Amino acid sequence: MKRPTLRGTAALLVSLLCTPYSSLAEPAASPPVTFASEEYRWAQGRTIDSISVVGNRKVKDIAILREMELRAGMTFDMASFERDQRYIGDLGVFSSVVITVDPLGDDMCTMRITVTERPTILLKLIYPVLDYDFNSGRIRYGVKWNDSNFRKRLENFSVDVARDNFHNDRAAVQWSTRWVGWKQVGTFARVSYFYREDPPGAKQIVEQGRVRVAAALPLSDSRLKVTQVIGGIGFADNRLGEPGPNEGETLFEDETLFSPNLGFSFDRRDSPLKPNWGDFFFINVTANRVLNGPDRNYYLLSNDIRTFRPLNDYTVVGFHSRLDYQFGDFPEYLGFNVGGAGSIRGYEPSDFRGNHRFYQSLELRISPWAKRFYRVPLAGLSDFLVSMVVFVDGGIAWRNENDFNGENYHVGFGWGVRLYSPFQDVIRFDVGYDRYGRVRPYIVTGVSF
Repeated sequence: MKRPTLRGTAALLVSLLCTPYSSLAEPAASPPVTFASEEYRWAQGRTIDSISVVGNRKVKDIAILREMELRAGMTFDMASFERDQRYIGDLGVFSSVVITVDPLGDDMCTMRITVTERPTILLKLIYPVLDYDFNSGRIRYGVKWNDSNFRKRLENFSVDVARDNFHNDRAAVQWSTRWVGWKQVGTFARVSYFYREDPPGAKQIVEQGRVRVAAALPLSDSRLKVTQVIGGIGFADNRLGEPGPNEGETLFEDETLFSPNLGFSFDRRDSPLKPNWGDFFFINVTANRVLNGPDRNYYLLSNDIRTFRPLNDYTVVGFHSRLDYQFGDFPEYLGFNVGGAGSIRGYEPSDFRGNHRFYQSLELRISPWAKRFYRVPLAGLSDFLVSMVVFVDGGIAWRNENDFNGENYHVGFGWGVRLYSPFQDVIRFDVGYDRYGRVRPYIVTGVSF
């Protein structure tokens, strides 16, 4: 039986030091974090005269206002109002967000957005990264810096460098924004480098330098239903290695790859961080053209579907489906893993591998506790929210049509805890069980779906 895998970051340790049980953090007076939308039912149908922002010093007004469906000159709508409250609150840079509405005459109103910004030291924290895999004995360590409010415009800029105990190195610089002016024109750029020192057991990438840029063009101006066409271009300089005929010998081959992509996305979630309702659909085709060496073209079709429905004020059901399918003259070393914290919990990422993959997750998300606020020394007012999940995962990885059958479809289930804090958008602790009841814990950061 494989030993459990435990992956985490040092950011988790920092977060835990600031929970209600830490002597280093003292409870603070909580700003209002909820709103009673029914109080503003009277404003339905009124014209919005103006919208003001209060409490922001590190985030520009435009960065907040352009995230809203409601704007000055529009008619007040309760559904849009509730969506804007939740969406802005989950942008990651505010401890609390409260939107109030005041009457202006008989047929108009004004809106005020009051925000409490998270401490800068936490939003631009340079922190160590430490991942440990009990199964393989691999230790990955490094540092990461992430600025989620780059240029005070809610842009994202990050730099991370890491190495493991087998002297494999990774480094990346990334920048992204959802906006160009008031238009939802998303742009993305990433430069990355990878080097693998331990000898390959089969043909695989041992060194790679990669550059990728992408843009998402809007098909509508709605914030409630964001529809975009996505296009991008990537270049990769790969060095491939494989075992040679003699013991300890490695044969190398250079490859330059040109990879344009074209896709479509539709997003009507009320929040990207912890959605309460809505749907997300994404489909994309990436073409890969080898510019040197043997003539080769291969393609990747990716499809991502997510849907969320509330059962009550504290419980949400979320469903996720993911398909990655390669076709054409694709190389065998570009296979997919299914298993681990990102797909089928209860298994290891190396348990199932194929040229294609298809997996699903069903989660029951429960948030019975209100957000808590604490005064953290040297940082200031910080917020923490804890929620729980129960999940069932299933999926398959296959190489050919004969492998696509029920026997190769694997299921895992379990439970987990989510910690939302300024140190990471979310830290996920999950305990997964495979079909035989074997247990594997996971600690990872970031949104799964």
